Amino acid sequence: MVPIEETINYLSRINNSPKLTTFNNLLGGREIHTSEDQDSNELNQVYYGVIKAIRENNKQDFVTFYSIKSKSKPSKDSAAPFINDDFLIFILLVGVVKFGIDGAWISDIISIRNKNTITITFENIIKENYYSKSILPEIVYMYLHFTKPMLITSDFINFTYKSISDNTQLFEGRSDFQILCAINSYNLIVISKEVPDKSQFLMLQDFTGRFLKRVKFLSWLIQAALFWGVIYLLLTLPNYSPETIKFIEKYNYAFTIFGALGLSVLGNVIPIFKKMSQIILLRLLGASKTSVKELIKERGS
Repeated sequence: MVPIEETINYLSRINNSPKLTTFNNLLGGREIHTSEDQDSNELNQVYYGVIKAIRENNKQDFVTFYSIKSKSKPSKDSAAPFINDDFLIFILLVGVVKFGIDGAWISDIISIRNKNTITITFENIIKENYYSKSILPEIVYMYLHFTKPMLITSDFINFTYKSISDNTQLFEGRSDFQILCAINSYNLIVISKEVPDKSQFLMLQDFTGRFLKRVKFLSWLIQAALFWGVIYLLLTLPNYSPETIKFIEKYNYAFTIFGALGLSVLGNVIPIFKKMSQIILLRLLGASKTSVKELIKERGS
């Protein structure tokens, strides 16, 4: 696990860095405050502007700041310092995907970066190789958190959690970017694994009980409708002889009693019919096969 004491000490140290604090607030979903050095130069304007646009889900502002930076055309022979700024590249990459912007420029920038594990992770993100073994999962986790949360699978959560927990040298590394991604990924994973509130569990339990009662009632209605439908067909469709008709009319009350008994037979004497009708209803209402089995077993239907 991420040592709490080391995490607290680390976070207290970065309070003196507006750049790191702002990035940490973005990852943690906290309010973004205006930094004193925000307008000191173009690079800072873009950095803080992009973070604010992502936090506020403001596509127009992101496009404005992205357009400013994408005018720069560095190459491997004349690489600008910003291309190895992990924080800037990450937020630009997130914004491009989040807002559906053409990513050709940021892809070119990543291709001329210094080769290291973070660059390799960025390259895999560009290629959508989110579950590659050569990535730093804490970085991919935060990227998916902002752009494609539906791709954060249980296996990937466990892989990321184990990777962070096993990294005993995390705070001895020199990458503040990786450390902040690891801390915030770990926090999100822990929150996602928390046991639901007891009141929510009780509400769900109460809903399940009422839901099953309604399913049983609907099932009974279906059984009754099917039985009376059969009786109706038997009495109206065939061409009975006059003698048969007289017999039916004479003992009509008996058929009524048999009809009532028939419902009882179908619903109770033949419980498999009752159970199957409930299972079909549950499946039609969207319950999975596993859920249906558990519900039927739990309620003893």
